Amino acid sequence: EISQWYMKITDYADELLNDIEKLDGWPEAVKTMQKNWIGKSVGIDIDFRLDDTNTLTVYTTRPDTLMGATYLAIAAEHPLAIQAGQTNTTIQTFLDECKTMETSEAALETMEKKGVDSGLTCKHPITGEGVPIWIANFVLMGYGTGAVMSVPSHDQRDYEFAKKYNIPMREVISPVGDLLDTSKEAFVEKGTLINSGNFDGMDFDQAFKAISKALSDLGLGKQKINYRLRDWGVSRQRYWGCPIPIINCKNCGSVPVNLTDLPVRLPEDVDFDGVGSPLKKMSEFYQTQCPNCSSPAERETDTFDTFFESSWYFARYTCADQNKAMLDERANYWLPVDQYIGGIEHAILHLLYSRFFTKLLRDEGIITSSEPFTNLLTQGMVL
Repeated sequence: EISQWYMKITDYADELLNDIEKLDGWPEAVKTMQKNWIGKSVGIDIDFRLDDTNTLTVYTTRPDTLMGATYLAIAAEHPLAIQAGQTNTTIQTFLDECKTMETSEAALETMEKKGVDSGLTCKHPITGEGVPIWIANFVLMGYGTGAVMSVPSHDQRDYEFAKKYNIPMREVISPVGDLLDTSKEAFVEKGTLINSGNFDGMDFDQAFKAISKALSDLGLGKQKINYRLRDWGVSRQRYWGCPIPIINCKNCGSVPVNLTDLPVRLPEDVDFDGVGSPLKKMSEFYQTQCPNCSSPAERETDTFDTFFESSWYFARYTCADQNKAMLDERANYWLPVDQYIGGIEHAILHLLYSRFFTKLLRDEGIITSSEPFTNLLTQGMVL
């Protein structure tokens, strides 16, 4: 594992989402892509008891399907999975296999779904029934709690996994005015609750409220808002990029470079040997003193993601001759940009990061505008 620097874009998730409605000059397709990327969802954190003192928490936006949960799936990096692997070679072999798999969303969507029974069980929060815990390669520790509630009859991925490993299925949602048939695929739409005890006959909204209250009364659940958006990892282990202005001191930890010493400039006499970042091999670059205690320290050798610079370059055009500050009052005269032209492939990276950076600069008192571009035109792509 590599320690990396992140920008807390998640602190701006709500504002980034809500302000999309103000972007009247932007294409609907780009606004929709950003909404989906931010991915706000309202659901419930549900606790499944492991024993009298420990619980396993899952997050779901479909609490109406809770009575149909026939297994939980946890990530290979989950502490429970690691513990199970210590005494079971089959489980450990599966955990080792998961370490080598690709974890991008695209890869997770298309790869074969695999798993292994952990041998552990937990208690269903409503019925008290035992629920087996499986370790699955489609659950990631970095997303949510690293555990998901699996309802095979009403989620296609869970359905295919249950069919593969002969895990029982329980139908608890029925289509309105139609017959339920899960012989070939899961029924994933909302409908009327069946086989759900006191919740039978309820629609989604009624069940959400009733199950949420029942779990809250039991001390085993609470409503929660989640976002698909993750913090922006800006560390890059390469030469080309803006140096991250941090000095690492054994006594003081990570210390920002003094304002008077900015900007940190990349060395130009560099030997590229094709193995890693040359900055890590240049003691004349990284050896320095701590700004706090003056002890020997090391300059951060990671450089910023290039999206870091492209998120505000347009503002710098307004005062390119300013050499004592990031921006000056001329930026407020010119910004926001009246018309921006670019490819739609930038919808969820450059364009979203630029919106975030603009709000960050505003909150730091550097500019006054809240959005970077008033109008956006996405031209066609030439292949």
